[in-house]
Amino acid sequence: MASRKVYLVDTENVGSAWKELLPQKNVKDVIILFYTEHSPGISYADLNLIREYPSSFDMILCYPGKNGLDFQMVSYLGYLIKTAPKSEYIIVSNDTGYDAVVKFWSGRDVEVSRRSKAELTAPKERQAEDEDVKTMLKEALSENYQTEEYLEAVYQMLRNYSVKQLQGLYFALQKELGAQTGMEIYRQLKPQIKNIYKKMPK
Repeated sequence: MASRKVYLVDTENVGSAWKELLPQKNVKDVIILFYTEHSPGISYADLNLIREYPSSFDMILCYPGKNGLDFQMVSYLGYLIKTAPKSEYIIVSNDTGYDAVVKFWSGRDVEVSRRSKAELTAPKERQAEDEDVKTMLKEALSENYQTEEYLEAVYQMLRNYSVKQLQGLYFALQKELGAQTGMEIYRQLKPQIKNIYKKMPK
């Protein structure tokens, strides 16, 4: 797992909800706010919290236009991956259009995921849901695949695919974990895969 997380925040989409990242951020992590003249304002209460974490984030002004911020942020993501391919990248947005980008880079062995506003504002609930899913994974997998490393890797791949994309999940497991291991894990998950997806955080 990567030792550094880079958060790319679509402020037009999630507003100031990104502030919830500040207490979670470690010294190596980076928060980058992408904004335009259409990004919503910040309340005084939010601003007061943000002031407690000076120099904890960077800001990039984007040109406005239809999906303008999205394209500029994705372009910058590619630049960052080229310079630091071993970091973990998290797109912070409710826009599911970014999921194609997540799948593109995940298929190239780069850790990229998306987190919604709800996931930021309800971290405790999300953590409980995460643990529920990992418990189900542990129950579905044989003992040699119950390590935290395997559970986390499988969980992240499940998040990158839906229950309607099981073939993509199958190939991703093989690519990430090796052909034989990926095939065995998929075979063990398959009887419970629909129930597991029902528990996955939205």
